[in-house]
Amino acid sequence: MSNGNKSAACSSGGYGIAAAFYDTLNSHVDYALWVDFIEAVFRRFSQKKPQLVLDLACGTGTITIELARRGYDMTGIDISVDMLSRAREKADAAGVDILWLCQDMRSFELYGTVDAAVSCCDSINYITDRRDVEKCFALLHNYLAPDGILLFDVTSPYKFKNIYGQNDIILEEDNVFCGWRNVYNEKTGLARFYLTFFERWGDVWVRYDEVQRQRCYKIELLTDILKKTGFDVLLITGGYDMSPPFEESERIYIAARAIK
Repeated sequence: MSNGNKSAACSSGGYGIAAAFYDTLNSHVDYALWVDFIEAVFRRFSQKKPQLVLDLACGTGTITIELARRGYDMTGIDISVDMLSRAREKADAAGVDILWLCQDMRSFELYGTVDAAVSCCDSINYITDRRDVEKCFALLHNYLAPDGILLFDVTSPYKFKNIYGQNDIILEEDNVFCGWRNVYNEKTGLARFYLTFFERWGDVWVRYDEVQRQRCYKIELLTDILKKTGFDVLLITGGYDMSPPFEESERIYIAARAIK
């Protein structure tokens, strides 16, 4: 699908401030293990190894790049110019060929179908209207080849209530400090994250502020939307071992097949 490391014309998007610190503050995440899990899902549920793979809401592209390293022909979509700029720099440094598109996951367009699609790091939670989730899944169904596999994850209701809640979180790495204040409304399912970043410039700390919003979705609702938009739900798990989620699982992974 891709021919040279190219980027579609991009409009400005959100998460510009967070993009600058995202990789630093998530340096503890074992992305290689995450991609091992993605490939395990492909092996279990795909009739043959996918070739063309979409990473929807790819952020700074760490998972996209790791999949490209493993031989998949990757397309990465994100709404943020800043996220994609960092993703492209990382892809160039890694020497992998990826098609980057700056688009909204609720209304994206591809040049053709793909064999599989992933959407990682609770990207679906950033869609705060369930009707837009349905639009997103319908588009994924449209652009997936027959029997194509979709794998995504969401933050669990348990985590929204007990980890986020009204709690404050402090994240700190070399020369970067993040204060994260959570305001979660269990009745509406909406969470607001008030992020304050401090970055050291010599003897000076520079402050940046950003607000993000997510919605908590019950798994039953997501599976109902998947079925409505033409998917067969294959797997609901709380971990890389593919076992059923526990009550205290913080992340839920869902795999589905596009029925056509």
